[in-house]
Amino acid sequence: MKQKSINCVYLVYNTKGVLLMKKLFYATAILLVLIMSVGCASQTSPVNVHTINATGTGKITVKPDTAEIRLSIISEGKDKSVQETNATKVQEVIDALLGIGLTKDELETQNLSFNPIYKWTEKNGQQVVGYRAENTLIVKTKSIEKAGSIADTAVKNGVEMVGNLNFTLSDEGKEALLGQAMEKAVLDAKNQVELAAKAAEVEIIGVQNINIIKESQSPPIYYNQLRAAKSEDSVETPVLPEDTEYTITIQATFEIK
Repeated sequence: MKQKSINCVYLVYNTKGVLLMKKLFYATAILLVLIMSVGCASQTSPVNVHTINATGTGKITVKPDTAEIRLSIISEGKDKSVQETNATKVQEVIDALLGIGLTKDELETQNLSFNPIYKWTEKNGQQVVGYRAENTLIVKTKSIEKAGSIADTAVKNGVEMVGNLNFTLSDEGKEALLGQAMEKAVLDAKNQVELAAKAAEVEIIGVQNINIIKESQSPPIYYNQLRAAKSEDSVETPVLPEDTEYTITIQATFEIK
């Protein structure tokens, strides 16, 4: 019986041994790949990182360095020649502003419009009774001390409406303050996180990310409010621009352990 058992095993090996060995080799190889994959996956799996978020604000208060004034020149008449009349008035205003020291680069025309004026009566219905031409002149200057003189000169030379005098920071002015405001914002966020970490008895180990929002805002000053303060026509309209606040707000995420 023992001899037959050995012969049986021998016969099986001879007829299918090569095929079985190949299958065993492939199975072993696949198993090794799976084991290595699991090992690598366990090594590269992301570690559960704990974080604290904080919002920091950096604020710098400065004097504005730019004034922007909107001037509206309006003309009305019975025929279309009112458009030419309005163009002449615009040029007269420009010449007057150049006369007080402004440059052409500080002046820009916008929103030219020309529209019919309608009137409705029971007898004739709606009819065109005239025309209206309007042109907007934008004055943008760093000579903010001239703001009152600009408004007065414009009105004396045919400007019907002076829009808001907006005092703000130029792009160059903002860039100069960017570093200061950003440093304050980051320190503000860091101080908040340090207090929270101390209370929670954890340690700050780094910064994960910082998102920055830049913002600069200046309240408008309206010319008709300023004109009410004038005592005499010969006295220049007083303009006292308020300080401008340049603010940066950041959202920061700190890693802790």
